[in-house]
Amino acid sequence: MQRRLFIQSTAALAAAPPSKPHSAQVKQHNNKPTLFLNGQPIIASFYALTDCIGGRFSFDEQPQQSIRQFAAIGFKLYQLDLFMADCLTQPGPLNLDLARRQIRGVLNACPDAAVVLRWHLNAPQWWKDQNPNELTHYDNGDFETPDRKLPVRTMQDDLRRTPRASIASSLWFDLAQSKTIELLKGLAKTPEGNALIGIHVANGVYGEWHYWGFMRNEPDTAAPMQTHFANWRKSKGKSTIPVPNSAERKALDVGIFRDPTRREHVIDYYRCQQELVANRIIDLCATVKKHWPRPILTGTFYGYFFSVFDRHATGGHLELHKILASPHVDYLSAPQSYGPAYRDPGSCGITRALIETIRLNGKLFLDEMDQTPSWKWRNDVDAAFELTNLNEDIALIRRNILEGYTRGAGHWYYDFGPANNSGWWADKRLMAEIDQLHKVLNKYHQRNYEPAGDVLAVFDTEVFYYTGSIQGTDPLTDPLAVNRTITSLYKTSAAIETIHLNDLDKIDLTRFKTILFANTWHMTAAQRTFIKTKVIGKDRHVIFQGLPGYIDGKKLSIDFSREVTGLNLEPTTEAKFQPALKATSTPANVLFFTTPPTDWRPILKQTATHLYTDHDDIIHTGGGLLLLHTKTGGPRLIRLRNGKTIQTTLPPNHSLLLNAETGEKLL
Repeated sequence: MQRRLFIQSTAALAAAPPSKPHSAQVKQHNNKPTLFLNGQPIIASFYALTDCIGGRFSFDEQPQQSIRQFAAIGFKLYQLDLFMADCLTQPGPLNLDLARRQIRGVLNACPDAAVVLRWHLNAPQWWKDQNPNELTHYDNGDFETPDRKLPVRTMQDDLRRTPRASIASSLWFDLAQSKTIELLKGLAKTPEGNALIGIHVANGVYGEWHYWGFMRNEPDTAAPMQTHFANWRKSKGKSTIPVPNSAERKALDVGIFRDPTRREHVIDYYRCQQELVANRIIDLCATVKKHWPRPILTGTFYGYFFSVFDRHATGGHLELHKILASPHVDYLSAPQSYGPAYRDPGSCGITRALIETIRLNGKLFLDEMDQTPSWKWRNDVDAAFELTNLNEDIALIRRNILEGYTRGAGHWYYDFGPANNSGWWADKRLMAEIDQLHKVLNKYHQRNYEPAGDVLAVFDTEVFYYTGSIQGTDPLTDPLAVNRTITSLYKTSAAIETIHLNDLDKIDLTRFKTILFANTWHMTAAQRTFIKTKVIGKDRHVIFQGLPGYIDGKKLSIDFSREVTGLNLEPTTEAKFQPALKATSTPANVLFFTTPPTDWRPILKQTATHLYTDHDDIIHTGGGLLLLHTKTGGPRLIRLRNGKTIQTTLPPNHSLLLNAETGEKLL
């Protein structure tokens, strides 16, 4: 085995690098943020290896085969994971050998490839041993020592209370910055550096900038965070106080809410932690831009909103607009949302981010397609795995890729593989489907992009500073108003778009027949006025649910909700959460629901929303394309927006791709 890997790595080092250095930028083109490679617009469609043992090194046998398969169908863009800890196994200079071999492995399969490195800044073990006071601590318990019988991936226990450098640690961040500079300056002098077009900065849980251990634990009470929080409070003219403990974080005052006058210290801590993470990302991206000799992409995982497991304040991404405002960040990315309600056949398959908000703020969004095909272990020496449902696999590939593309985004295929060593799409039938899909998207990518939704779902992140952050303490906001709302809203055959409340003034509201305010309990006075004067009107239906505008950041008041909705709202005890409101009457064009509905089709039928079919089909449309995804199949009358109709019969678990104007079947 070692001899084989040696031969492979030697072959990879012999591959010819690009004759001219690649450069990359994101610029506005054809009405959307677009990736430019060497000055030319290109579809942002990547193939990416996993970070798992056996599948992460481009020069290993299975990953090399996978890269060659994607290269054979025209893929030029690749992403590879690289850990600082693997390049810094002892104090001293960074070892560039692995970075060079990673890039060379791709070039060996695709000589004109352009490579983005996912640069994980996890502290090396020796550094953690030398700096125990710089590690994240958790209020709910000491470090855990998981009993592992087999080798594990570097990020295996990120959700546990395991030793991880505090994101507030200046010592860790100085190391991360200096070694990032060292990586860039070193690669710039090598032939492999010619192929480098981007750095994806990664840290936190799974490299996705969730705070360490966030799902089940309460970080960060370590000394670096205590100091950082004290300094943050001082900068606001406030007295210094310790990081809040678990009991303080759990305490609520009015049902699901923290009263800002009583829980300022908890709200401040969450805001401090969230701003810290966002600033680390911005500073790292700025460092990359500064220390590379030509235009280079910078991006990261950020902007997660759906399926954040009711833990937004503790480990979500609440400072989205701080990132979007930075000139140092070119793109954001996220995987598809998790769970059956998002990923099963017949579900929407949408990403975890608010793509439209990211696009409207001039950033490229890259959707991570990481859903496994139907591989089954056979325990057969000749064919260890086999596909069990090819038609469903093809349907999900189409659905998952089109949901981002139709909203103006790019994507990458992130290849864990059947045994975590790449090869998820190795079956030639799946590669044939990806080939066809890639050709269609390349063609339509060259056209001017036009969005096509007429239902706008408005969401907010600010609200999570004020609502229960311990799982189970807020049964409304994340589970119902966010996740149940969006997954059920898509099951209407309507074309949906999503947006952050802060960007409502950036979008053409005249396109929308229905606007839904989903979890917008927090509103400023200016936002309330904008909604009253610019959103509510006779030309569309406006739907409110839950507690619209109930808090302005300073106090809680039902009068805010009455003001923004224009409705006579009264308290009710009939909901499973408190506070709760009910409307005693509503005008024809305004609807109000105390509890977010589960069936949106009959509601949208009351509006002028265009429904493409008479079923609960998923519609993804935009950029000239229309994808219809169905679980049940059967006869369908498809009604296009221009009045054309298509009569067809669809098989179960199917995704039909059409030209949105002509109805021509593309796939």
